[in-house]
Amino acid sequence: MGRQEVIDAAINQYALNGYHGATLQKIAQEVGIKPASVYFYYKNKESLFTAAFQRILDRHFAQMKKIMKEVEDRHIEVIFHSLLDGTVSYHKENTTETTAYISLVTSPIPEIKEFIQKYMLTFNDWLKESLYSNVKRDYPHISEDEIAKINKQYILIANGVFWGIHLYKDDDFAEQIHLAREMIANVLHQIPAKQ
Repeated sequence: MGRQEVIDAAINQYALNGYHGATLQKIAQEVGIKPASVYFYYKNKESLFTAAFQRILDRHFAQMKKIMKEVEDRHIEVIFHSLLDGTVSYHKENTTETTAYISLVTSPIPEIKEFIQKYMLTFNDWLKESLYSNVKRDYPHISEDEIAKINKQYILIANGVFWGIHLYKDDDFAEQIHLAREMIANVLHQIPAKQ
């Protein structure tokens, strides 16, 4: 038993019960230790959940970087689709973490909110920079403002798909993915031809 098991239990309890319901007693019970033993690893509940969400976000970020590296030489539409598919796949494979993350986003904990905001700004900056260079490579004739707009449109679509993972099931979700792909294609097809 170690830190990872405590973090796993914290994430599971958060997904099941939210922050206030995910007591140290429930976390310890899930791991099979006494509640006081949690303090051996973390000084308080906030530091435990900060570490738990750090892990969730780091794993997601690492997966997005991996996908980007695999497709960075492809056309931007392929990159957009690969990131979209990767997001869906990652969150469907990690449902407990995703449920905990959604719970955190919809009911932010004041003690952890600033940490999450800083982290998301770092991720968004990386994504914008990565997408910017790829859009610029494939459409060198368009303006900086147009590139920024395309990036924002993609992020808006991807955010919608993320929330759709829990709102739609099976065929309905497949339709949402199909529509997201169409929207991405429409965004790119509206780029004026090189003059």
